[in-house]
Formats: sequence, structure tokens, C-alpha cells
Amino acid sequence: MDLHIFRLRDAVEYVPSKPTYAIRLMSSNMAEELRTFPLKDSPLYVRVAEYIFDDVEPGRVERKDILFDERLAERVLREFDQDRRRCEALMVHCVMGQNRSPAVAIALNDIFNLGNDSEELKRKYSKTANRYVHNTLKKVAERLSLHG
Repeated sequence: MDLHIFRLRDAVEYVPSKPTYAIRLMSSNMAEELRTFPLKDSPLYVRVAEYIFDDVEPGRVERKDILFDERLAERVLREFDQDRRRCEALMVHCVMGQNRSPAVAIALNDIFNLGNDSEELKRKYSKTANRYVHNTLKKVAERLSLHG
């Protein structure tokens, strides 16, 4: 499966050429504003899933922040698993395309064996990808016995 990890600017310009599962990751303080930047209309989007959580980890959560948790991880995993077989591409984006989106994309690649080189992706995003989000998805997938 093709894997695209984008920042917002690139995601709104992207036009899928294959059946694509899109994941939009929004922070709590910008969710409404980001919805004013829709993805290009395309019948090739099999699903456009939106999730709201902040780029924070336990112990670093401010009062207004939404922490990625196991409940949200389970939702992400189940929804992707439901539609992934109808897709040939996965596009994941957050605002900057550096923290949350690579964490989710790499975890889904690992869990569902999407065919991309996870070690290369981990090297590319080693300094920025949110390890907490990645590890939470992997932990929940193991508990749910999800795999490719």
C-alpha cells in the first residue's frame, strides 16, 4: 500500500490516483479552523477519518490538551481495519507532518504489514515522530490481535 505522510499544506493539494484511506489529525485548539481546509474532492477517497488529539505525552498534558489514549487508538485501528482492504494508498496528515502523522502512519504500516520500510520511516522521523502515539497504537493492536 502506498503511504503518504503529509503536512496540512500538502494534504489539501493532494489528489489521489488510487483508492485512498485518508486520516486527518487535528489538535484540539485548531480542529474547527483546520476543517476550513478540506481535502480535494475525489471519488478515490474510500474514507476520510478525522481524529482530534494534541501532540502531547502523559505527564506533559496541559489542561486544554486532548491526550491520545487507548480508546482513541482502538477507534483508529478498528476504522482503518474495516476499510483498508478496499484501499491501495494511505494518506495521513497533521498540521506539520512531523509528529503525529508519522507516528500513526508508521504504526499502521507495522501493524497491518502495509509493505513500506518501517525502519527507513523510523530513521527519517526518529527525532520528531510521537513515540507515545506510535507505542499506544501498537499496544492496543496487540491486545486486539490485529495484524495484516
